Amino acid sequence: MYHFIVPPLTMGLSFLLGIMESAYVMTGKQIWRRMPLFWGVLFGINFTMGVGTGIVMEFEFGMNWSYYSHYVGDISGATLAIEGLMAFFLEATFLGLLFFGGWNRLWNRLSKVQHLVTTWLVALGSNFSASWILIANGWMQNPAGAVFNPDTMRMDVEDFVAVLFNPVAQAKFVHTVNAGYVLDAVFVMSTRAFYLLRGKHSDMARRSFAVAAAFGLLSSLSEVVLGDESGYAASEHQKMKLAAIEAIWETEAAPADFTAFGIPNQTTHRNDYAIKIPCLMGLVATGSLDEPIPGIAKLVGRAEHRIRGGQIAYGALQRIRAEKNDAEARMVFDAHWPDLGHGLLLKR
Repeated sequence: MYHFIVPPLTMGLSFLLGIMESAYVMTGKQIWRRMPLFWGVLFGINFTMGVGTGIVMEFEFGMNWSYYSHYVGDISGATLAIEGLMAFFLEATFLGLLFFGGWNRLWNRLSKVQHLVTTWLVALGSNFSASWILIANGWMQNPAGAVFNPDTMRMDVEDFVAVLFNPVAQAKFVHTVNAGYVLDAVFVMSTRAFYLLRGKHSDMARRSFAVAAAFGLLSSLSEVVLGDESGYAASEHQKMKLAAIEAIWETEAAPADFTAFGIPNQTTHRNDYAIKIPCLMGLVATGSLDEPIPGIAKLVGRAEHRIRGGQIAYGALQRIRAEKNDAEARMVFDAHWPDLGHGLLLKR
């Protein structure tokens, strides 16, 4: 959790550095040169914290989640490897050029245009890194493009393109990254507001505030649209998750209401003291006023056949592990393996 606090600031701040340095290259005014110098120091500190906390997470894959790492190695191993080779190496290489080729006494080691290209490549690498991490995260929520191998007891990639273009991963990427941009805009604006209140470096503070305000406004408007896609993705691919988050015990008839406040009652399966906003849930989840939102009770009922299928798949898996050449068991398993998780949950 503590690692995720850091990267959102890196992603958006890198773009703000690029915007400020672009203004310097186009205008030649020294005040625009000083702005990325100031924010570059904070960017470097934040990037270092991200690397430190991220390395700890790499250790955790082996120390805390070794069986899980084996189980999803084909998916998470590939995405994390590509993230390291493509995004992190790009980011780390040009970060060195960013600081030691320009943002110190050796500023003239690179030309203005060369240094500007370096800054934008760092920004590109930061956001590429997020895309691969969120592809792995999206697969955990909607495991597309992979099948379970009963011989190795792990998931094998069947369609890597389906993993890349997983609709949940795409929705999470645009939502998460854009939220990071909003955070960065607020960070820069609040810091510069402090300078303005104290009357220090007012000219540079006003320019930084203006750039961050414009960047934040565009990001906020985009978040309204792109963030909405997460609701649609959850409604289509994670119906139980949506029902549980919103405490929708019974199916909400169209147009579905949104519960703004309520205390879920596990005994009566209702929300005490509920305050509802008419029609909003339908718009959030489906973008429509004509579709009902299935509740927990209905979804549990729908899952009964998957639970039975999971039990059958688990029984067939046990037979395969005892006798790998059992063709009948393999045929039964192939028919029911998508429900295996339900059977394993019952086993626990």
